[in-house]
Amino acid sequence: MLTYEIVPEDLPRMRFGVSPLTEMCLSLRALRAPTAYRHPLARAHAALPGAGTGHVDVLTALVTDDFTTPDFLTPRPESPQPRIHDELSGVVRLPAASVMHVLDTMWDSHPPQVLRGPSWSVRSRLVEALERYWTHSFARFWAEYRSVLAADIRFRATQVVDHGLVAALATLAPHVRLEGDRLHAVSRAGPSYHAALAGRDLVFVPSFFTLGASYPTDPTSAPMVIYPARGQGLSPTASAAAGAHVLTLLGAARARLLGLLETPTTTAELAASLGKTSSAVNQQLHALHACGLVEAGRSGKCVLYRRTELGDLLVGQVRAAGSPAPGVQAERAASAPASASASTSR
Repeated sequence: MLTYEIVPEDLPRMRFGVSPLTEMCLSLRALRAPTAYRHPLARAHAALPGAGTGHVDVLTALVTDDFTTPDFLTPRPESPQPRIHDELSGVVRLPAASVMHVLDTMWDSHPPQVLRGPSWSVRSRLVEALERYWTHSFARFWAEYRSVLAADIRFRATQVVDHGLVAALATLAPHVRLEGDRLHAVSRAGPSYHAALAGRDLVFVPSFFTLGASYPTDPTSAPMVIYPARGQGLSPTASAAAGAHVLTLLGAARARLLGLLETPTTTAELAASLGKTSSAVNQQLHALHACGLVEAGRSGKCVLYRRTELGDLLVGQVRAAGSPAPGVQAERAASAPASASASTSR
């Protein structure tokens, strides 16, 4: 069990966050122990074309028999939306000797064969395995994961505003509790220790892949508590078909427009890409904005539009199902004969 000592001055330094690398690393628990972690997605990730069976051996070796994972692969989120490539770059910059020290500590100086060898080689091997896992597997589902995790954080923020921080933490998870000036987190893995925040930020991180609570194995690590996210049982593979149907309901023009809004874009740029007038594009943007799928922001004299997390979720569901990009799918649907559409519906 972890116990953090908290003084009143620490309360404003508590926050919530999400880390793509942390979530991806924790998902390896489901790959390592599918019976204990009944989440089908990690196994589905590893089976995708291009994942590489040799890399799966490295990935499964990063989880011990008691489901402990390396602290350097579960970083505390230090910004609102950290990027996976930045977090992996941080791993690359770690001293190779430090990486080996963590692995040796996890495995009592006897790590699996795939994690043995020169320290620089082991570090390169695991980073390559994680990059391949992300590229061929995890990235396909990250938009939906992130949306569910972000929804959890928004719920917690509402709880804090409505009922106060203490009440919000009381409903965080059964394995996390605040008693006076001490926060306790009970984990099925990892050591027990007692530490003071001592002016350091404490970050709460929702996850799909923790059963109770998770936290750093090293007491000197940046304070963090990982807890089960609301909606943990949701499966992107189960909801992908629903996403495709919603895009169909949006219509070809709006679906195609939604697919183009990966990054902030002006109405004029969208109109040029679609071959339509700015007025027509504005009408569609307003409709998508009213549905909460698009948000607008001003940069100087320009208004920039981009997808919201809900919009990302919708697009991510279609991609997770292996469907074409929304714009391509909408164009095909619009040009297909009615009889063909009926014969291919599921």
